[in-house]
Amino acid sequence: MDYATAANLIKSEYAARQAAAKTRYLALLNADDALYAAEKELRAAILGGDESGISAAKKKRAELLAPHGLTPADLDPAPLCPVCGDSGRVGGRYCECVRRRASRESREGGAPAFCFSDCNLSLFDGGDRDIMSAAYGAMKIFCDKFPATKNTNLLLLGSVGTGKTCLAAAITNELESRGYSAIFMTAFAFNDACRKYHTSFEPSRSETLDSLIGADLLVIDDLGTESILRNVTLEYLYTVVSERMNAKRHTLITTNLSPDELASRYGERTASRLFDARVCLSVALTGKDLRKIKR
Repeated sequence: MDYATAANLIKSEYAARQAAAKTRYLALLNADDALYAAEKELRAAILGGDESGISAAKKKRAELLAPHGLTPADLDPAPLCPVCGDSGRVGGRYCECVRRRASRESREGGAPAFCFSDCNLSLFDGGDRDIMSAAYGAMKIFCDKFPATKNTNLLLLGSVGTGKTCLAAAITNELESRGYSAIFMTAFAFNDACRKYHTSFEPSRSETLDSLIGADLLVIDDLGTESILRNVTLEYLYTVVSERMNAKRHTLITTNLSPDELASRYGERTASRLFDARVCLSVALTGKDLRKIKR
């Protein structure tokens, strides 16, 4: 989901909550003569600038609302975001609540429903178990320190079925639960989003790239399984990774490819950015294909 759509959803949902509250209150006024009279007293006091009268009328109205299970606050629902007031923008820019909403409802429905506690280390043998235990421990520490981590590029390397996607999903869901914006998408979905951006002439096209660059965490799962599209795949992967590095935002990539294979497929320039020793943490996961193990 792009930022514009997320912002519009936030605004429309707030308007819907206000409209629902107004409709319910009008129905109560029509059914409760005492409440109707209290509301009239309150409005008259407000028009007359009678502060003591306003206070008394509000108190009376609150007492009459209580039997209906309502409080005065229910008559005018507060926005969920105190920063932008559910308008979606602050100072001409999209609010952080928009970024989080766009991430949660982003491409492919977000990350798989997997968390750190779901990891069953008994599925791994010997040394592989030690490797997975160390990997999950390191990623928990990464989440605890986020975003103030030394590494902004994370690469989870390993053959098919070694748990890369599950670990990436656990990181994504953990950070989202802490209020950070995270986009989890397959390499195919990332490639397709870049293709649509590249071929679109819509004024809002920039929001697609903005969301990919602006999220606190971008996860590209199974890099290397997508098709190479001319003027799209190589160019936009480099652009997004580079822009995120420059902005000190975190990018997590899972892949079945080795570092040499990544360099061959995407070029030395992109590989150099991904494996930049100053900011990159590479984790190699080993073992059998867990999908073939009977649980």
